[in-house]
Amino acid sequence: MPIVKTSGFRPAWWLNHPHLQTLWPTLSRRAPRPPTTRERLPTPDGDFLDLDWFGPDAAPIVLLLHGLTGSSRSHYVAGMQLALARLGLRSVALNFRGCSGQPNRTARCYHSGDTEDVDFLYRQLRQWHPDTALAAVGYSLGGNVLLKWLGEREASPDLFAAAAVSAPLLLNHCADRMDRGFSRFYRNRLIRELQEYVRDKQEYLRRAGLEEEAAKLAALGDLAGIRSFWEYDDRVVARLYRFRDVHEYYRRSSARQGRRRCGEERTASIA
Repeated sequence: MPIVKTSGFRPAWWLNHPHLQTLWPTLSRRAPRPPTTRERLPTPDGDFLDLDWFGPDAAPIVLLLHGLTGSSRSHYVAGMQLALARLGLRSVALNFRGCSGQPNRTARCYHSGDTEDVDFLYRQLRQWHPDTALAAVGYSLGGNVLLKWLGEREASPDLFAAAAVSAPLLLNHCADRMDRGFSRFYRNRLIRELQEYVRDKQEYLRRAGLEEEAAKLAALGDLAGIRSFWEYDDRVVARLYRFRDVHEYYRRSSARQGRRRCGEERTASIA
């Protein structure tokens, strides 16, 4: 018979609701930020990735991938870096493009299925530290990116462990869920942050004289009226990354590749 493993997690009696578990650490957790060392890694397309290192030298390395609108400064990343250091492990937190506190140099942003930068960083880490044990942890969007990257590689990467936390394995289902009930609170905040991200990036590119890149974001039009992830991903992600539409983006970028095309069971049209 197959071995069935069950989680030993048991929430506190006063924290037994998923929304409470989501909000409590955000509102109450005040983990100190580790004194990280930042390294800027140039990318083949003329842009850069900012990495934040922490922990003992010559120790096994854990790559950390943050979630949507997050960064290496997010409390869950900072807390994990501190916890890993206490275990004698070194960590490197990847800031997806434009998330490190400084806008990147191209219109390219990041999305749930964009594994190119993770693969590039993995190959760099293997080149820099060929004999060092390496693991990876991804949160939310970063978890989906990690699982998708693991699944699309022809050969298994040289990792001693990998974990995905709260990953949106089916993006269309998650987008639908965010349109219901109290989840709309998270949706509205995230979309507002994404709108600010695109607006600030466009202004930075214009001021930096990168007019061609700024024009790519200007071509997306006014994003102020967007009210759902279906709209944002159709208007922004699909167009920037040349997906046919949001349905193709969700289908190709979900870590869990289902039999049905993403969006086939969705009857409501995109506004």
